[in-house]
Amino acid sequence: MESSTRIKVLERLAQSTTPAADEAIKRACEQAIASLADGVDYEALEFSLDVLLTVGFRRSNEVVAAADAFLRTVETRLLVYSDEHGEQLAALSKYRNAHRLMAKAIDLINALRYLETPAVVDSLLWASTHEEESVRKAAFSDLGAVAKYSISVYFGDGAAKGIGSAPQILVIETLETKGDEYLKQHLRGVLTLVEGLLSTSMESTKWSSTGVTLSQAVAPAHKGVVAVRTRCIALVKKLYRLVETKSQKLSVIRAMNTAARGDGRGAVDKDFAEMISANAQEVLRFFGDVANEEDDLQIIQKIEHDSYWIHFHTSSAEVKAVALEVKAIIDANAEYGVYKTLVGFEGIFGDWTKDRKDESFTLGAQDSRVKQSKVLAAQVPADGFEVWRARILRFAQTESNDLATFPVFYEFLAEIAASYPDFGLELLTKHADPLSRFLIPLLRGVWDGDRKPQLLPLMTRWIDEASEKETSFLSACAKVFLSTKDVDFDILEKILEKATRLHDVFVIRQVATVAVGRPDSGAWKADLKTLFLRALPRLTELGDAGWVREIWYRKEATEMVGEFSPDERREVLKNLRLLPQIDYQAEDVLAAIAEREPSLVVEYLCDRLYDPNAAVAAVAEKAGYDYEELPYQFHTLQDSLSKDPKAVVAEVLDRYLTDESLFEFRGAKLLQAIFPQLSEDFQAELVRLVRDGGEKGLEFVAGVLRAYGGEAFIQPVAKELIKRLPRSSPLINEVEIALMSTGVVSGEYGMAEAYDKKRSEVLDWLQDTDERVRTFAAKYVNELQAMSESERRRADESIAVRKFEYGDE
Repeated sequence: MESSTRIKVLERLAQSTTPAADEAIKRACEQAIASLADGVDYEALEFSLDVLLTVGFRRSNEVVAAADAFLRTVETRLLVYSDEHGEQLAALSKYRNAHRLMAKAIDLINALRYLETPAVVDSLLWASTHEEESVRKAAFSDLGAVAKYSISVYFGDGAAKGIGSAPQILVIETLETKGDEYLKQHLRGVLTLVEGLLSTSMESTKWSSTGVTLSQAVAPAHKGVVAVRTRCIALVKKLYRLVETKSQKLSVIRAMNTAARGDGRGAVDKDFAEMISANAQEVLRFFGDVANEEDDLQIIQKIEHDSYWIHFHTSSAEVKAVALEVKAIIDANAEYGVYKTLVGFEGIFGDWTKDRKDESFTLGAQDSRVKQSKVLAAQVPADGFEVWRARILRFAQTESNDLATFPVFYEFLAEIAASYPDFGLELLTKHADPLSRFLIPLLRGVWDGDRKPQLLPLMTRWIDEASEKETSFLSACAKVFLSTKDVDFDILEKILEKATRLHDVFVIRQVATVAVGRPDSGAWKADLKTLFLRALPRLTELGDAGWVREIWYRKEATEMVGEFSPDERREVLKNLRLLPQIDYQAEDVLAAIAEREPSLVVEYLCDRLYDPNAAVAAVAEKAGYDYEELPYQFHTLQDSLSKDPKAVVAEVLDRYLTDESLFEFRGAKLLQAIFPQLSEDFQAELVRLVRDGGEKGLEFVAGVLRAYGGEAFIQPVAKELIKRLPRSSPLINEVEIALMSTGVVSGEYGMAEAYDKKRSEVLDWLQDTDERVRTFAAKYVNELQAMSESERRRADESIAVRKFEYGDE
């Protein structure tokens, strides 16, 4: 019996409680559990997991224990595969591996979460710390499912009685038994569970013969729910005292904030409102304690941000009052006031009690922050350089992966470096390491002042001392020239040479970006172009084209590229072959070239299609993203390329004559992307090929039509083809396929209705003056009619089967 058939049989047996069914299920479970214990055959292990997913709920205790043991040991086994896959085995084993089985085992464990909750929680928390991303991802997804309330589970479904908050109580009880070290080690998974337990959203899914119904509700303020939330808040308070790093503390605060949020969908009852109000007040009091005790200004900022939004969204006067108490504590912190001005990307400005529904508090404060930062810069000498040195170093420790977080702080540093160059030089000389993310504004401020002679030796030393392990200073020395008043080409040449020796593509990319992207190239235009053309081949040699993403929005860059000579444009296109995908940033550069020389860009696109770069594809796959020879559609490039259909078609036809294979997915796809609506000029060029291009021209045009997914606007060209094709030509079938394509359809009778529409679109062909067109149309219309009727019968049968499985509703 085939595996799929055996699973279907087990599905039926699982619904029966007869002794014979019990015995059959027992045997199936025992065999599957034995296989999981020490099996190494991939297909057998996968089938065993499928068996337990189907009937494991009948022996849940044993199944969860077996799945957990399998989860923890399968990586140590040398898996074997059947020989049926032949040469594809090596490729398949890359995806059909231990991690794939582990993800499936996690799903099995999750399926039994309401039967064996504590054991399921333990297994998923273990998996949440696994080094393999796919395993962690599966674990976190299911941890959320374990904790959240389900309408059907809580209240019951039909004759089945609900179990209320029993699963959630078991989850919090399980967490409360864990030791401090365990909680810290599994912090992210624990917080995922806590946020699920604190969520007030309930959902359920119900299937019928005609569709699926998704239901949403608000968790009721029943005794069990209230108790779970209270215990969760206590656990989160404990976690905050346990964790050590800033990022951990911020994640705990985010989880705590969940307890203060109600559900905004519609009216809620008095008990629910009181529950959320009590939780919010407890959260805010905790925030107040943290704000009183915490020295880390970024954490205080997070407390202010979350407290404001609790105040904003609540209708409870008691909650608002406690939120304002937190605000008073934070407002009394003068040092935080300075921090909020310079770094406050989440800081709250202004009066909390005013209506801000039509005002963005963050963007609205930007101008005032910039003005205040200038005031602060002016009072640096009065406050003392020692005070501001400590502040700057402290503020620079703010954690963020996005330097766009710090626009005001950036400009403040540039301002003080320009106003007090000796202070700026001291920061660069003695504190460069802790300020490594902020070297550029300091360098810019000093460079544009009168201390350039003192700065040059420091930059030169940084360049000389740069190593493969540390090139951040090298990068800053290059990137600063994007915005300085002048350019030092000697320094940039030294940086380029050092980065080349270090094989550091990021720094070389910064040099290229400066060369092509300065907004005021002016007198240095020729030198900048020379610098770019020196950096570009080095990037090509090292397999990098990332400069495109850093300069695409700078019109100076696209203008420079557009003015290159044909040979220089070819160097650019040679480099852009290294892109794993042609995104909108690359399109802007390609469009600048296409405006002057469209055939060169078409040649480049054909090279990508007909000779894809295997090395680039391998790098892309290793990095976890796809390699695409051509995007699904262009954003702007088609505007430049479509101006000369004759040249575009000639280039693609030339490739077709050299290599006809997979034309629908290569050249035809490219033409469809350039001419998505089959413009009049392009249509005329295709018709010319039909009439004058000989047999290869007919084949080429038929292939192009296949790429348009049966759109009605291809019919004039299709008709022209039919007029010139012998009745016995195999291309007649190609034209029919091109016309018959439907794309995406919807509804039970979507395909039938699509065929009916296709039929109606060509009925007038039956009266065409050309006998070949009339003959084709008669056959084509009859085929569409038969296919429509067949699709309606299939849809009727499918509906009947679903009604049998789900009922008539």
